[in-house]
Amino acid sequence: MPQVTEYVEKSVNIHNVNTHENNAAKELQQLREVLAEQLGLQRFNLWFGQESIFRYKETGVVLSVKNHFAVDWIRSNFQQEIEQAILKVFGKALSVEFSIVSPEQAKVKDSGSQPKPVITPSIPRPHCPLQTPNAGRKNESVSRQNNVPRRFATLHTFIEGLSNRLACRAATLAVEHPGQINPIYIYGTTSIGKTHLLEGIWSAVRQQQGRKSPLYMTSEQFISSFLENIQPGSTRNGIQGFRNKFLGISVLLIDDIQYLSRKDATQTEFLYTIDTLRNQGVQMVFTGNRPLKELTGLRNEIICRLESGMVCGIELPEREMSLRIFQNMVAQRQLPIGQDVCRMVTSRLGVHARQLSGALNRLHAVYLTKNEPITLEIAEETLGDLIRIQRRDVRLQDIEKAVCETFGLSEQALQSKSRAKQITAPRMLAMWLARKYTRSALSEIGKYFGDRSHSTVVTAQKKVDQWVDKNHPIHTEHLNITEMIQKIEQILQSG
Repeated sequence: MPQVTEYVEKSVNIHNVNTHENNAAKELQQLREVLAEQLGLQRFNLWFGQESIFRYKETGVVLSVKNHFAVDWIRSNFQQEIEQAILKVFGKALSVEFSIVSPEQAKVKDSGSQPKPVITPSIPRPHCPLQTPNAGRKNESVSRQNNVPRRFATLHTFIEGLSNRLACRAATLAVEHPGQINPIYIYGTTSIGKTHLLEGIWSAVRQQQGRKSPLYMTSEQFISSFLENIQPGSTRNGIQGFRNKFLGISVLLIDDIQYLSRKDATQTEFLYTIDTLRNQGVQMVFTGNRPLKELTGLRNEIICRLESGMVCGIELPEREMSLRIFQNMVAQRQLPIGQDVCRMVTSRLGVHARQLSGALNRLHAVYLTKNEPITLEIAEETLGDLIRIQRRDVRLQDIEKAVCETFGLSEQALQSKSRAKQITAPRMLAMWLARKYTRSALSEIGKYFGDRSHSTVVTAQKKVDQWVDKNHPIHTEHLNITEMIQKIEQILQSG
């Protein structure tokens, strides 16, 4: 009997070890999926694709990548996102360590035991590799081998509204009248359509007969390609080999140029690229996550070149535009989802296209399981946990009422033309809260609070930010700005 007991105990221990290893592998795979969703598939595949290995140990997570440059870049640009993904997957904060892939790890990876890069349906668009003039058929065949459809977004599927109209017109201008206004810079927060516009321009130019090929790349691809060509011992053709990438193109599209900040050598080459291509009549379109004056890490010469062209901002989509975006997603997938469900999703869930796409992925999965139309009841049950963690739906009227109640003002006071201090300070705070809690465009907020311009809303937002930084008192009771905001937010939450 003791021998039997010992055998059973050993079997249980082996089973527990195997179970632990399987669970760890699943968690690491989930970590890659969450990270891919946070960064977007294109950026994830560039930095965390085939040549990265995640390992779990009791003290944290170890990420092994191909070289020291990749370690420095990922640590500088993505460590926060990695930590957020770890917290989401493991339910606790873990340390993140970086290392270079060892020969032993490379053998394990080559043997097929390492999880492959993630291609998940939760990402709106599949990875689009750097497109060079002669790479069309080659990239298409590689994509087919990896079962990844090579598909760029098009301008036809871009939803135009008040928040992005100027940027949309600029994209059309770049296609129909290339080089007339050059360069074009489009900026805005994440997931509001900047990359979609670049891909749409690329697709439109590719379809035109007689046009030279366009070149699309991210700023990270620009940086890594440049450094790989100039580093000592490189088998490439040096700086000239890098510059040859831009020969014979009609349009240059670079996404997220804010990542060029404080990279002197790369910025020097970027400036050379702008000047050279502009002299050749090549249309250039760049995107970034903020206005030019806030790109403090870029050299003044680059800022001046961009200012001399056309600068377009994209704001968060207004409610009706979010509805149209979601309806377009539903139509593309040909799902039986009614308008009542579409309105519920866009009114109670996020602002960004990726958030809407994530919600739609859940509904799609339920439809595939049940094979019946998605009703409002099914949608609310499926998205219940997402809805619960979202803020209460706040309207401009709610903010106006809460601010007037807190400051003891009469109704409509914030919509008046009065410039009295007891009115202007609460009005600026109301505009600031509207930017924080609603999806209203700048122009919509300005019009509601006294028919003012969008620039007035921007000024108010910056002013209140200064008050918050200094905890500035703005009330006769000498309550500071933090206390005032807390009181107003309590009213909004209880309403």
